[in-house]
Amino acid sequence: MARRFYPPERLGALTDGVFAIALTLLVLELKLPDPPPTGLTLPEILVEDWHPFLGWVISFIVLARFWMIQHDTASSITRCSSRTVLINFIFLATISLVPFTAHLVGIYEVDEPLALQIFAILVAINALVLGWFVWSAEKDNGGATAWSKNVVHHLAIVPVLAVITIVLADFAPAWTLLIWGIESVVVVIVLVTSGNGRE
Repeated sequence: MARRFYPPERLGALTDGVFAIALTLLVLELKLPDPPPTGLTLPEILVEDWHPFLGWVISFIVLARFWMIQHDTASSITRCSSRTVLINFIFLATISLVPFTAHLVGIYEVDEPLALQIFAILVAINALVLGWFVWSAEKDNGGATAWSKNVVHHLAIVPVLAVITIVLADFAPAWTLLIWGIESVVVVIVLVTSGNGRE
């Protein structure tokens, strides 16, 4: 059956809108206790209530990294199939859940392994669907049959990191978020400094 193809501009516009909303929802979760605890100054409250800010920082970095990869892929193609459009919708569905997992980390703090494990599972799902999207977009545009480094990274390396951080959440919970933060920063640096972000 013949597959329909579309220009990629609308794909990028829709994706930008969903990411903008997700990033906005992240910051809306940054709230101080209301009413403020008696006997504490504002600096003391901020120091005591740092977990939501940590969840925001890591989630912002993760979202920025996923947006950059999706944008790099979408801006380098001349057409996208109905399959690629569908995969992008699935990707956006997983991205829209990131503020929820950031909120979990903020509420239950780094001492609750399940909140960190849910965060790691979602990042792994985000990466798997993004890798699938990159593969589909490359295939739509006559890409090589072999997987690109970007596809391999998202379909293999990130899920392995997810398993590691899920296990670490029980023993060293802070390392779970630190690993995701470092991985995302490294990917963004590689993307910005390389001539071809997808390689």
